[in-house]
Amino acid sequence: MKIILTTLALAGWAAAKPQMPPPLPDPLSTETVSPVALPTEPAVPLPVPEPPAPTASALPGGPICECGYTYCASVLMAMKRPWTPKLLTQAYCSTPNAACPEGLPHTNVTSALFICLCDGVDQEVGTHLHLLCGCDTCLNVNPDFRGRCETPCYHD
Repeated sequence: MKIILTTLALAGWAAAKPQMPPPLPDPLSTETVSPVALPTEPAVPLPVPEPPAPTASALPGGPICECGYTYCASVLMAMKRPWTPKLLTQAYCSTPNAACPEGLPHTNVTSALFICLCDGVDQEVGTHLHLLCGCDTCLNVNPDFRGRCETPCYHD
């Protein structure tokens, strides 16, 4: 039994004996790279663009909206700095292709659905409303309180 254990131990040591690593293959090619001359003059910095100008209708202390949000007119009129029916009518009628014959909204402006559009990507608040729909009834309900029409709007 002792001989078997000794033989196994010697075989294990022989297998664990460090071996020479295989030789590395020769490089495929020996290309030389020419050094590139670096410019000695400092680079001219690019001009920093100016921030976008505020929208023309932006008045200090005037009504605002959060960019990208949809709003029922009733919510806009109930804000801390409220939107007036006159301002909502202007937003309604200035929306391209809005049904606004002779400057009068085709539907009730106080039940319209608007979206707040902004000029800058990083802009958080703005003053530009865009008509989405002249709703029969505009809803602003749980769970998300996002403005939407009770029934879908469509154009003739």
